[in-house]
Amino acid sequence: MEEALQQISRRVRDWREELGLSLHELAIRSEVAASTIQKVETGQMVPSVAVLLKIARGLDRRPAELVGDDAEESDVVLIRAKHHPVISASSKMRVERLSGDLFDPAIEVWRGRLHPGFGSGKGAYAYEGEEVVLCEKGELTFAIGDEEYVVREGDTLHFKAGIPHRWWNSGDTVAHFLIAGNFPRGLRTKLHGQVQRGERTRAK
Repeated sequence: MEEALQQISRRVRDWREELGLSLHELAIRSEVAASTIQKVETGQMVPSVAVLLKIARGLDRRPAELVGDDAEESDVVLIRAKHHPVISASSKMRVERLSGDLFDPAIEVWRGRLHPGFGSGKGAYAYEGEEVVLCEKGELTFAIGDEEYVVREGDTLHFKAGIPHRWWNSGDTVAHFLIAGNFPRGLRTKLHGQVQRGERTRAK
């Protein structure tokens, strides 16, 4: 029991630091008090299953990775429609993660629904890789570097993600879209956080 608790404590602390998150930032992401996370990291408490589930979610990890000897990631993952993780949900923005936890994954896929005037936030982001966007309904504008690209129903946009970029709904109706990119786990977690902050800020 003691050895298992030490393993959990070590992994929570190491993964938090790997993502560059403070205790307060992880507390917000996981909806667990910072003092509770600190006690988990220092082995001062035996966390409940509910707390472990929330902390794992905040670290963008599966709960099994906290307690298992090895991360049991698969080569094939089937996610049923009703089980897609929602990384942002409000009356103005909803973003679901469609990709699964493969062993050494190379891509991430999101499906979004966005109200007019809302988007990824005012701050641009960039990473080594590529993104592909498919607008299924409505209209989106992507600011990529110094240029802006309007993507309408049926249009696709493919670009080098190393160029700073952001996006928003520039139309008059709710936009439906898919975004695929090949970014790593650490950056994926930061982008999830940026999307969640952006939902409360008009992008334009």
